[in-house]
Amino acid sequence: MSGYPRAPGGPRLVVLGCGFGGYSLLTRLDLSRWDATLVSPRNYFLFYPLLASATVGTVELRSILEPVPRRLRGLTVLQAEAEAVDFAARQVTCRAAVGGETFTVGYETLVVAVGARVADYGVEGVAEHALKLRTVEDARAIRKGLLDRFAEGGVPGLPPEEVRRRLTVVVCGGGPTGVEVAAEISDLVRREIARDQPELAAAARVVLVEATDRLLTGFDEALAGYAREHFLSAGIEVRTSAPVVEVSPREVRLGGGESIRCGLVIWAGGNAPTPFVERLDAPREGGRLLTDRTLRLPGRPEVFAIGDCAVPEDLPLPATAQVAQQQGKHLAKQLERIRRGLEPKPFRFRSAGMLAYVGGGEALADLPYGHWSGRAAWILWRSVYLTKLVSLANKVKVLFDWAKNRVFGRDVSRF
Repeated sequence: MSGYPRAPGGPRLVVLGCGFGGYSLLTRLDLSRWDATLVSPRNYFLFYPLLASATVGTVELRSILEPVPRRLRGLTVLQAEAEAVDFAARQVTCRAAVGGETFTVGYETLVVAVGARVADYGVEGVAEHALKLRTVEDARAIRKGLLDRFAEGGVPGLPPEEVRRRLTVVVCGGGPTGVEVAAEISDLVRREIARDQPELAAAARVVLVEATDRLLTGFDEALAGYAREHFLSAGIEVRTSAPVVEVSPREVRLGGGESIRCGLVIWAGGNAPTPFVERLDAPREGGRLLTDRTLRLPGRPEVFAIGDCAVPEDLPLPATAQVAQQQGKHLAKQLERIRRGLEPKPFRFRSAGMLAYVGGGEALADLPYGHWSGRAAWILWRSVYLTKLVSLANKVKVLFDWAKNRVFGRDVSRF
C-alpha cells in the first residue's frame, strides 16, 4: 500500500476494480480529501485497447501497463479480489491475490467497478480448450500459443494436412476484439513468419467466425463490409452466421455442420457478469448491476456502480472503455459534490465513436461526424490511442515499440 499522506479523517471511500472506470475515477479525485482504498487483484492499470497488439508483440505488455501506486499518491492499494459485500455493515470481504488470506474493508462510500468476464454462452469446450483475451496473462498465453504452434508445424516428416491443422488459428467472435486479434495474427504471419519461415507461412490459416450475419455489428454497415473484404484480400477466412457449438482440442464445430480442424482457438465472445457481481444482493439487468441515472444502486445512496459491470436504468449503454472512462470522470465530480453536501447530477454519455484495426496498416473509424477506412483511419487509430495512454512513460514506450517493429519486425522468440 502507498505510504504517501492521505486524509485519515476524510470520507472512507473504497473502489473495487482498476479498469477504465475505477482508474478514471481515482485519477480525477482529489485524494488528499478522501481516505481512499483501491481493492484490485492487480496493482496496475491496463490500457485494454492495445491488448490485441500485445498478443503478437506489436507493442510489449509493459508498455501498456501503468503501476497504480506510482501514479496515485495518497491511495491505499490492496491487491485482493472482492468476494462479498455486507451492505448493512458497510463492509467488503476480500481475498488476497497473493497468499489467499481473507479480510474485510469498511467503507462509507463504495464504488463497484469490477468489469466483466468473457462470456462462453454455455458452448461446450470453451473453458477447457479456448484462449480468451481479457488480461495480461491471456495475452501472454496467446502469444506463446501462436509461437508453439509454429514450432510444432516445423517438425520434419509431418503430412501436409497435419501441418495445416497445427497452423490453423480460429478466432471466435466478430466484434472489435476478435477482428483486431485476427488482424494482428495475420500481420505476424504475413511479415515475420513469411520472412523467416516462408513454407510455414504458406500453410498457416486464420479463420474468423461470427454467429451473426456480419462482422462488427456495432459499426456502420459499410465499414463492416469493408473489413470483410479487406480480410478476404489478406487471406483471412471469414464465416458469418456460423455460431460455434463445440470446441475440442483439435477442432471447432459450427452450427451449420462445418468443422474446422485447428491448432489454436481464441475466444472473443461478449461479456458476462463476474461471480462477484452475480453474488451481490442487488437488482440486475442483463446480468449487469442496475443503477439510477446518478450511478447509484437503488435504495443504497452510498454505493455506486460503473463500467462494464453496471447499466443505468432506461439508459442502455455499451460495455466499452469510453463509457467506463466517462462514468469514472463524472463520478469523481459527483463525489466531490456529495462531500460538500450537494446532490449528484445524472450521468450523460457522449459517444466519441469507435475505432478498429483491420491489419495491413489499415483501420476503421466510425465517428459521429463521419466514417473512414483505410490508411487515414489507421493513422487516426494510432493517434487517438497514443493520446489516450495514461502517462508519458506509456506514450514513449508505445512509440518506441511501433518504431522498433517497423524497422526490425516483431520479436518471434519463443520462451
